[in-house]
Amino acid sequence: MTALAVPAGSVRIHRAPPLDPPFDDELRPTTYRPARPEPSEIIPPEAVAGASPECHTAALRFLNLCLELFNGFRSPGQLRPLLRVTEANTVLDELSRSLRRLAALRQAVPAGSPRRPVRRRQLRTCEPRPGVAEVAAVLSDGRTTWSVAYRLERDTTTWRCTALLVLL
Repeated sequence: MTALAVPAGSVRIHRAPPLDPPFDDELRPTTYRPARPEPSEIIPPEAVAGASPECHTAALRFLNLCLELFNGFRSPGQLRPLLRVTEANTVLDELSRSLRRLAALRQAVPAGSPRRPVRRRQLRTCEPRPGVAEVAAVLSDGRTTWSVAYRLERDTTTWRCTALLVLL
């Protein structure tokens, strides 16, 4: 097998066609065309761009309180003033479930190794409407990594958590 010396710039690569040509055995080739979203499902451009500073600050404040909870400095009941009354039990149940799972993971670690604090790795905040924050955060203690997603809504002066999900 020999390699051919080709002068630089003499080889051109063309783009692939947008659709494959039909096969010989296809009578009527069909192509995939995604359904257009309904006008109510379209995300406004402001939501994709990010969140207002006030919204991001509220999201970071709530996450810091959750980190204090995961590190053992708070109890779940201390977050009750920051939860909407109608969803408080659901959010507290999710926090308690994640604390039990975190405790089981910490018991599985050998006794001689030091306990590492849970830290924030990444935080993404979106504001789909003014006064509503949807947040996704990545947390880690050096051994395991998990995520927290929550929604905050502002009533008159306070941001309150209306939904929370911990993937641990």
